[in-house]
Amino acid sequence: MSLRTIVVAVTGSALTLTMARAARRHGIAARLRREPVPGRGVPPFLRERLAEALEAAAIAATPESALEVWGFAVVIAAVVGAGVSPVASAVLGVVVAVGLPVALGAAGARRDRLVVAAVPDTLELVGAELRTGGTVPIAIAAIADRESPLADDLTRVQSRVGLGASLDDALRAWARERPVFGVDAAAGALALSTRVGGQAAEALDGLAASLRERLAVAAEARSLSAQARYSAWVIGLLPVGWFVVTAVADPHSLQPLVATDAGRMCAGVGLGLEALGVWWMRVILRGGGEW
Repeated sequence: MSLRTIVVAVTGSALTLTMARAARRHGIAARLRREPVPGRGVPPFLRERLAEALEAAAIAATPESALEVWGFAVVIAAVVGAGVSPVASAVLGVVVAVGLPVALGAAGARRDRLVVAAVPDTLELVGAELRTGGTVPIAIAAIADRESPLADDLTRVQSRVGLGASLDDALRAWARERPVFGVDAAAGALALSTRVGGQAAEALDGLAASLRERLAVAAEARSLSAQARYSAWVIGLLPVGWFVVTAVADPHSLQPLVATDAGRMCAGVGLGLEALGVWWMRVILRGGGEW
């Protein structure tokens, strides 16, 4: 057994145990407190942007814990690659360092999709509350206390009402902050229901059914275009995958590409064309709109 193998095994085991302990502490802290405590050493502008990205991706983690996981993942990838060759260590480290932020950005619409899918169920819950003699504020409070994609949004609605705003204004602010399919109609229907009362239950159920039907049509359209999306992913990732596999299996074969001026120019042009192709395929696939 070589010294490199021993170092990689020991270092990888230590980093794995460290990440497991950090994940356990994060889970306990998340259960003990609802609001995250700002960490030390993270610039405010970076923390704010990372928090927005995590919220948009519906990832329940603080910016500090996300940065810790990212750093540990980069180190582990580099250590694992070091067991093969120094070039593989550098390549795997760069792939993980760049890939995780890219994956986070690609998941940026996940929160909106969860909210859109939860709007019909929320309207039906409010309608059920109105049938039993309840009110819209009581229903909003009950939904805000549940595990729901709309819990945070409706908690902010409650907070605005508690600070003196009317429920209509709070619902309009919610529609402005969450400009996705169904929220504007739901906010208007809930505002009207505060004045109509139990008679609005049937209208809320009808709106929920209509939104659900439109979501079903959009889901069917997405399923019909799945082959095109997967083809776009394969075409976009295949060159990158080839580069990574080649760098790990035969690093010397990449010398003409990275060690000569002509090779570096070809690599730069290729990456630029690859990025242009990915952007154009996204434009084609999203030409019909998200919903």
